[in-house]
Amino acid sequence: MSEDPEDRFELPRKFQRGVLRRERCERAEIDELAAVVADPDVRGKATWRTIDLIVAEEGPAAAVRAFAAVTDADVRYARSSWGHGSVYHSQISDVRWPMMLRLLDLVRSAADEEYAEAVATAEKMRAEYPSPASRAAMSVLALDRPQWCSADIAEYSADDDFDNYTARLLMLATTTREQARELGRRIRDWTWVNDDRRAEGTFLATVGAGADEFLVGCLEQSRWHALNLLPKLPSELAVNTLIGELGPRDAQAALLEAAKRFPRRVLRLLAEAEPATQVDYVLRLHVTAQPGMARGELSALSAAGRKRVEALLGPAGDNAPILVAAAADLPRILVTPPWEDRELGKAAVLKNLPVPTPVFCWPTRGHVPSYAIPEIAPSPEEADEQGRLVATMAVRLNSEYDRYAESAHIFFRRYPEDAIRHLLPLALGPTGLGLRKAQAAVRFVARQGWADVLAIAAESGPEAAHATQALLERRGLDAFPKSMPAVPLWAEPASLPPILLAGRRLALPASAVRLVVQMLTISSRRDIAPYGGVEIVKESCDAVSLAEFAWGLFENWAGAGYPTKKLGWAFDVLQWFGDAETARRLVPLIRAWPGEGGSARAAVGMDVLIAIGGDEGIREVYDISQRSQFGALRDDAAARIAIVATARGLSADQLEDRLVLDLGAGRGAGGCTLPLDYGPRRFTVGFDEYLQPFVTDDAGKRRAALPKPAAKDDAALAARAQARFTELKKDSKTLAVRQAARLERAMVTGRKWSEAEFRALFIEHPLMRLLGRRLVWGQFDGSGALHEAFRIAEDGTLADVDDERFVFDAGLGDTTGGVGAIGLVHPVTLGRALPRWVEICHDYEIVQPFPQVGRPIFALTAEERTASRLARFCDVTVPTDRLLALHRSPGWGTMPQWEAARAVATARRVPGDRLLIVQVTPGYRPGSLADTPRQSIRDIWLSPLDTGHGYGTRTRALPLGDLDAVEASEIIADLTTAVAP
Repeated sequence: MSEDPEDRFELPRKFQRGVLRRERCERAEIDELAAVVADPDVRGKATWRTIDLIVAEEGPAAAVRAFAAVTDADVRYARSSWGHGSVYHSQISDVRWPMMLRLLDLVRSAADEEYAEAVATAEKMRAEYPSPASRAAMSVLALDRPQWCSADIAEYSADDDFDNYTARLLMLATTTREQARELGRRIRDWTWVNDDRRAEGTFLATVGAGADEFLVGCLEQSRWHALNLLPKLPSELAVNTLIGELGPRDAQAALLEAAKRFPRRVLRLLAEAEPATQVDYVLRLHVTAQPGMARGELSALSAAGRKRVEALLGPAGDNAPILVAAAADLPRILVTPPWEDRELGKAAVLKNLPVPTPVFCWPTRGHVPSYAIPEIAPSPEEADEQGRLVATMAVRLNSEYDRYAESAHIFFRRYPEDAIRHLLPLALGPTGLGLRKAQAAVRFVARQGWADVLAIAAESGPEAAHATQALLERRGLDAFPKSMPAVPLWAEPASLPPILLAGRRLALPASAVRLVVQMLTISSRRDIAPYGGVEIVKESCDAVSLAEFAWGLFENWAGAGYPTKKLGWAFDVLQWFGDAETARRLVPLIRAWPGEGGSARAAVGMDVLIAIGGDEGIREVYDISQRSQFGALRDDAAARIAIVATARGLSADQLEDRLVLDLGAGRGAGGCTLPLDYGPRRFTVGFDEYLQPFVTDDAGKRRAALPKPAAKDDAALAARAQARFTELKKDSKTLAVRQAARLERAMVTGRKWSEAEFRALFIEHPLMRLLGRRLVWGQFDGSGALHEAFRIAEDGTLADVDDERFVFDAGLGDTTGGVGAIGLVHPVTLGRALPRWVEICHDYEIVQPFPQVGRPIFALTAEERTASRLARFCDVTVPTDRLLALHRSPGWGTMPQWEAARAVATARRVPGDRLLIVQVTPGYRPGSLADTPRQSIRDIWLSPLDTGHGYGTRTRALPLGDLDAVEASEIIADLTTAVAP
């Protein structure tokens, strides 16, 4: 029966040359090995030539005695240390290694009588010279005394082994798996001393796969060496150890290497391993890379393992395979990439283009920050050196520093024509440090349409216009590094979803996909555009398949532990190839990453959401800015929303108003409607006051959900309709929760709308009007005082507290010509009218989306209004998790104070740049709440925001009476909940 290739151990090539033979042989074989005699030892010490002389004159036993003596001379004794008594720091110096190896050859080739005498002498020397290194050297020489090695291993202590010399000797002497296991448990680490791999090579060649337990024992202290060798062993223990180590990047790479050597064994063990993110990731890579092998191994798996692998393989034969495109069907860059294309040619170089009259200078008024934007100089004489100035702005377009990049964008958008005139001599000139950046800036301005670049180039003559046109047509394909990066294991084409050409009939071959990946590796999100070949790929390939490819690449990168510097190109590819579905998948990851140490990924993920998610992506970022439990993430999201809102001329809240989804609903006789089609049957989707969707059939019968398709229904249409209804239920629930929370914040913070904004959002919007009907609204005067409260009736009209028709008072006009500010009424401001509004909600069976008229009301006492300390909550002990919940509540969590790495305060920002600060003791570490399970509230005060320190100071405390009634009620309500028993 032939040996299974996966049970065969092949010694790594780097060890093969130095393997030492430790079996009996003929002297003739040894003489052949010793044909070349080493130079004499200039230091006068014994050498391997000396060993030859002693053997020739006195025999191997005498040579063993002499070697033991010189070896013992290398032993150094240290003074007693840490109560361990005398400690041997023993070694066999480098000059002794050739002696020992030569003696080993001479002993193993000796005649039987001489060999027996040499072993007997070695036994005596073990007793006469008891240092660990001396005894281990004797164990190496005795081929038939494995018990000596076992005894030496049992007595071995890594603490006494200077530079691991004794460990190396024991590795040479080891002959059994049991000895290897015990040595692995005791050895601390091992290194290649003077690059001498003979001990390790001999050890591996002797025990083979039996080295697995040794390597597992060394894993903690010699991780690099162990992970380098474990993938090479045909051992289930080795593979299972690598599976158990998954998480760090080095273990994943080692397991993938093992999968290449032993694909069937790794498949079986991965499929049967406990499901986990990293295990599933490597299993998916392995199965997709070798689907044929995986199908062939299905019968060897358990039912659960078979199910996991079959899910990755997909159904066989159910769908027609996608045809692979031929070279003639592909863009040229996917057949012969620019870095291999000799026909690409070189760009024309124009050395004498006229230099325009200087027009720009750096600002000189007051303090000028480093990210300042150049401006038009008062006169050419006052202009700065133009080539350097404009080149600096071209470099800043790709800066990792956001302010530099933003200032460069503004500069080129503000002065595109003059900037191009000064860039062209650089972009079309000879090679220089700024050539690539200048060319990229020219293409960027042309792509944005800010200037007619060709017309500007024509001002310098037809040659310049022709060279500029060639520059634009080349699309930066010649901008690649001298050495292209290799494709990492997690980006292998076989493990990624296919990329389809436009039309979805043909897929890119693996060689073309590999080129796409290489183009992505030399692109960066920070660049004003990815490598030019990426744009060609987008134009030539199907957008949906590119989005799936990008997500598969991203998942592989994430599964590999994000193995690139900073934030890698595998993340950036989502921005270049992603679509709305990509954005939807990314949202839950962004929300979770900060809790996993991935705050930087979350911040960049929000940029991706804004870039590819459209209004829905912006909406998600806004929600993160309001509701994320991570303060830094909220701040990052708020900064991004502010940029988007400013670009649209809106506030962040106004932007969110315009982003509210209507879920495709229109207005019908019964309210919000949306048709769904089964073919012979049609249904209409409506939404109830809770924003939950329902359906009505052609007969007007209302159903909570779509019925099951009947035999006469169109199966494809019915499937699409059911999928759409399921999506509607999910989206409407998200919308209801998000908008209810947003409206509650608006009530608490006193946000107001103009009449036009109010009607557009709460009267005319098909879904928001359903929420608006369940709330009490008010018209406020210029001072912010409530003028009159009203509600929205079912027919869209307005009704007052007496259930009479309400009309806005035009006498409360605002600066825009509207009828004054409209907002949600807090129950504190309703005064005596509150019981009547409670009665109205009860009579009309109105269930409010959040507590409004039934909201608990609190107030400061007269004494508290004049005090600066909210004493009713001070000196109260609360559970730490309750305090952390307060810190994460809406409105709270602003600028916590820290002492000795512990959070000792949280704060709530109130209007007027003020903070309500709650200080506690002893404080807590967010990741170690068990260390301080309870907190005592030490102080609560109101303070103006201290911009110098980032939080309010106690010495500047304000009277609590400075809080208005709504702010005071909300603060007391939150603190009451926090301290409740």
